Amino acid sequence: MRLNNYFGAGMILYTKNLKGAIHVLLEKRADDHTWAIPGGALDDLEDYKEAAIRETFEETGISIDSAWCVNRYQLPYFSYWVYASRLEKQQTPLKNWESDAIEWFAADDLPEGMNWMTRIEIEDFIRKEKKHVE
Repeated sequence: MRLNNYFGAGMILYTKNLKGAIHVLLEKRADDHTWAIPGGALDDLEDYKEAAIRETFEETGISIDSAWCVNRYQLPYFSYWVYASRLEKQQTPLKNWESDAIEWFAADDLPEGMNWMTRIEIEDFIRKEKKHVE
């Protein structure tokens, strides 16, 4: 059995209120019905950041201009980069065929049924966001 390499990227879209509380946008994926960040596989000749921005737009309808790298997750046959982009306010996402639902959640009150990797990605993001300067 031959395993294919997977190269992908995802985006944590977030807002902060006046008290500094973080809210993140998650989608309930139609394929496995878990809550996850928008993301997917790289297209040919696309870099990870471009893929994260493109996948975010395709899956949420939200266009972003800039993003910072949260972390790179590397496993055998799997390379996934996660970026984050802060929005001034919570935008209303547009759901496509890849999602059962898309909702904003307080970072300290995340939904049940979250993808196991997404929980790690958000924990890494929260730890690094406090040090990130925009």
